[in-house]
Amino acid sequence: MTTSPWLDDIMHSCLPSSPVSAAAFLSAAISDDSGGEDRLSALSDDLLCNVVSRLPVKDAARTDALSQRWRGLWRGTHLVLDDSHLLPDGRPMDWSAPAAAVSRILASHPGPFRCVRLANNLIDASKEDALAEWLRLLADKGVEDLTLVNRPLSFDVPVQLPPSLLCCGASLRRLYLGVWLFPFTTGLPRSPDVFPHLQELGICHGITEERDLEYVLACSPKLETLALISNYCYPDRVRIGSHSLRCLLLWHSLADEVAVMAAARLQRLIIYCTHPAEAGRNINVKIGYAPELAVLGYLDTATHVLQIGNTIIKAGVTNVSPNTVVPSVKVLALKVRFRVSKEVRTLLTFLRCFPEVETLHVMASDNDTDYYDDSGEVKAGDKINSTFWQGVGPIKCVQSHVKKVVFDQFSGGTNQVGFLKLVLGRAVLLQKVIIVLAGPDPIMVSEVKRKLQPLASKRMWATKVLDTTSLEVRGRASGHVWRYSRASDLSISDPFLS
Repeated sequence: MTTSPWLDDIMHSCLPSSPVSAAAFLSAAISDDSGGEDRLSALSDDLLCNVVSRLPVKDAARTDALSQRWRGLWRGTHLVLDDSHLLPDGRPMDWSAPAAAVSRILASHPGPFRCVRLANNLIDASKEDALAEWLRLLADKGVEDLTLVNRPLSFDVPVQLPPSLLCCGASLRRLYLGVWLFPFTTGLPRSPDVFPHLQELGICHGITEERDLEYVLACSPKLETLALISNYCYPDRVRIGSHSLRCLLLWHSLADEVAVMAAARLQRLIIYCTHPAEAGRNINVKIGYAPELAVLGYLDTATHVLQIGNTIIKAGVTNVSPNTVVPSVKVLALKVRFRVSKEVRTLLTFLRCFPEVETLHVMASDNDTDYYDDSGEVKAGDKINSTFWQGVGPIKCVQSHVKKVVFDQFSGGTNQVGFLKLVLGRAVLLQKVIIVLAGPDPIMVSEVKRKLQPLASKRMWATKVLDTTSLEVRGRASGHVWRYSRASDLSISDPFLS
């Protein structure tokens, strides 16, 4: 499988940005009465090293030439090594050039490196020894933040990372890997000393065996964020057991199972543009012990089979037991084809499993041009009758907790409007409804506003907080998509599009 520009764009949009910029420059203003005095060099060593640490590595090395005062400072500074700053300007790409420069820098600087970002190297079988040496040097020099991405000509046979990657674990706090086969860990000792400080791990467009992911979780006592980005089939089952994990993201990936077995601190489970490993199959989403889970989505009524505890949640269930609810979830996102009756019933059943949701995101998947991949054909028997909505039973979260609803990809279909009326007519705490159309067309926005005008009347709302209610219709700005940086930011209480 050859890597595509689309997948490359997804991966690189998720990688941590470099903490230094090659566009920055260093200058010192000289006042008229300074007599040309070099006041910058009069600063303490600590301040000068702080200045050097904010420069691209090649500029940091060049400070040696400024004056005797600066000589040698860069060797005692915690540097940032970003190979994008080593690329030749305006010349055809020579893949050997950045690799050679990286080797020289790692060999000459005593460390530590506070951040190393190597995302512009083509590593094949002939360069595996050099890769192993890089990782050995990084381990010796205490790298804290490492992004390591391969740029192979083909992904058919991914290069396997050497076991020396694990030697870097003693100092790592953040690790992002792209286009690699993760080292096999069978037979290796499991200990919290393998990754004692690791807080964030991203595995991008790579292959990781289930047992190796389990090993990393077992050896990372402080891991808070785990992201699987553009991964294909491996791991096909993502099973989470962790005392520290707070955020799990599956982003544009393939998987057959996502199971939160035991995650006492997990607050966020994001499943976005993730599909079964084979067409026609489902993704089993299992929620076991996760008492702090507050943000969940997108649950897809077409491809997800939800299991809470030992119970599989089936479409049409109107009475849920205490063992099949997750009251901790406050922000819930669902994706549904409203023209398919079974999926509408699944939507309503899913809602009953999360009785204390306060913010509800619903993404319609009814549009022929749906960016979010509308799967499957709709049969004539899938249609629901005109009296369906009147017969919908109680839904606790809608009636007692929902304060905000965001309806994404709204097209104005009969069942979409029927669901909207259901929520408006039952939600006693509802304050805000945002309708987001698939595109920015102002004519379509005006048409939908006209169609929904009767629903803006307070007579249609069951809410008891009438003074603060609003119904807003807007089009999605061109190119506006949900960003990984927002989904993974735990400081944002509601990470979904709003």
